[in-house]
Amino acid sequence: MTAMRTMTLHRCDDRATIFLEGEIDLATAPAVGSAVQGCVSRGAGSIVVDLTRLTFCDASGLNAFLTASLYVGATGGRFWLRGATPTVRRVFDLTASAFLLDDPAAGSSSARARLPSALLMPGRSVVSGDR
Repeated sequence: MTAMRTMTLHRCDDRATIFLEGEIDLATAPAVGSAVQGCVSRGAGSIVVDLTRLTFCDASGLNAFLTASLYVGATGGRFWLRGATPTVRRVFDLTASAFLLDDPAAGSSSARARLPSALLMPGRSVVSGDR
């Protein structure tokens, strides 16, 4: 595997866009989570991750995106992914996570409301790390 080659951030007002290039896997997924947390701590209310140049995403990357969605949603913000290639999109389709590829402004802004009910466990919070 080749690592994620670049991760750049563009910010305008309260919206941040993170551009990924290369591959996201166990080694690179934590950097995405850190970038999202940094955007929130600097006041970004909307965060979009551009996947146009992402060539591979494994379960670690998917988990990073799901966790980021819950984290941003818990702060009242919006999080979504855009520009997934067919190869990367397939990971989201197979795991019922394609809802992350839609702008939440078009529907519910709550990440929790956008999660399939099968992923939610009553009394548990993925954001706080309860297991």
